[in-house]
Amino acid sequence: MSQRLLIIFACFCTIAQVFSSPRDDLGSPSQETRDAAAKILRESYVPPPRARWEPLLSSIKIGDSRKKVLELLRPFNATPERWVFSGGSSTGNYRLDDLWLLECSFNDADDTLFEYKLWENLRYVWVDPPPGFTGIWTTYYANGQRSHEMHYANGEYSEGFTTFLTNGSKCSVDHYGAKGIEGEVTVLSPSGNVISRGQYKAGKPVGTWTWYNEDGSIKSTQEHGLP
Repeated sequence: MSQRLLIIFACFCTIAQVFSSPRDDLGSPSQETRDAAAKILRESYVPPPRARWEPLLSSIKIGDSRKKVLELLRPFNATPERWVFSGGSSTGNYRLDDLWLLECSFNDADDTLFEYKLWENLRYVWVDPPPGFTGIWTTYYANGQRSHEMHYANGEYSEGFTTFLTNGSKCSVDHYGAKGIEGEVTVLSPSGNVISRGQYKAGKPVGTWTWYNEDGSIKSTQEHGLP
C-alpha cells in the first residue's frame, strides 16, 4: 500500500473513532471500551418519549393486513423480535428504538391484525466473549446499566451468571458446572427481595422450589424430584 493510501486510511479510522458514539461502543469486543461507554450513558441517557410513536399508533388499525403494518413500519427500520405461533395466531414485537417495542398479534387464517400495543422494553447489547476467554464478561443496557455479568473459564460458563434489571439491581443469579446450571438459582424482585429459589443439578431442576411474596412469606412450592 502506498504512503498516500496509508495516510488516507489512517484519517478514515480516526474519523470513524471520533464519530463513534457511546451507544455504538456498547457493542465493542473490548470490555474496557464497553465499560467506558456505559459510564457515559449512565450519566447522559435520556429515554425516548412515547409521544414520538403516537402518530404511528394512530395510523395502525385493527383488521389491517400484515403487509400494511409492515409498510407503516418500514420508514422506521423496525426490526422483529421474539415471535410466538400458537392457536391459529402469531404474536411478536417490532423494535422501534432502544426503549419502545410494538407488539402485534395476527390471525393466521387471513393474516390480519387483531391486537397491538406499545410497551417499554429497554434494549440490551449482547456481545460474545472471545474464544477461550477467562474472566468476568459484562454487557450493558442502552442506558448504561449492566444487563449480564458472566464468569468464564477457558470459554465456558464458570461460577456465577448474573442478570440485572434496567435500574441496575440484580434480577437473577445462576451457577454453572460442567453439565450446565448447577446449584442454587435465585430470582430477585426490583426491591431486591427473593422471588424464587431452587436447585439445579446437571442442568435440570431438582428438589423443592419455593416462590415468595414480597414480604418474604412463602407463596407456593413445587417438587422436582430428588437432587
